[in-house]
Parts: sequence; C-alpha cells; structure tokens
Amino acid sequence: MPSKTPIRPEGEKWFEWLLTPASAGMTAAELIGELYETISALNRDRGWNLTMVAPARFGEIVIDREAGCLRAKCAWKAKDPSQLGPEPDGYVKGA
Repeated sequence: MPSKTPIRPEGEKWFEWLLTPASAGMTAAELIGELYETISALNRDRGWNLTMVAPARFGEIVIDREAGCLRAKCAWKAKDPSQLGPEPDGYVKGA
C-alpha cells in the first residue's frame, strides 16, 4: 500500500553565518553555543523551510575569523507543510 505522506527532501549542506561585531570577540565555545541556539530558533521558525541537525562530527564547524564567518555542515530535511506559514490560532510560541 503506497504511503500518503509526501516524501520530504533531505541531505547535508554547508551553511554560513556572518560574524557580527558582538560575536567576533566570542570564544570558539561561545560561538558554537550561539550556533546551536540559532539552529534551534530556525527549526521553530515557520518562515524557514528546513529542519536542521547541528553538526556533531569534528571538522564540520569552521570558525573563519579572517573571512568573518562561521560555517557548519548540517543535516537537513524539508519541513512538513504543516510546520510552515502563519502560526495557527491558539499557537503558543516556544511551547
């Protein structure tokens, strides 16, 4: 019996975030903490179309202070359509 659930694309990709003046002075540990917070926020954002998994392997987070950015190789999967768009009535943000 065929599944009625649409197949959602998934994969791995390098994502890049520019360092802000505030983050440029952070330690590597602080930047990695910020990365995990950013990924969590994007996963909850109904305007962002991917669910991401933060990198867990050595070498998949690169802090390039000369280029002023942080790069991370993240696994991702397209969000289900029910996770996108305006927040539904009665939705409690952060719950």
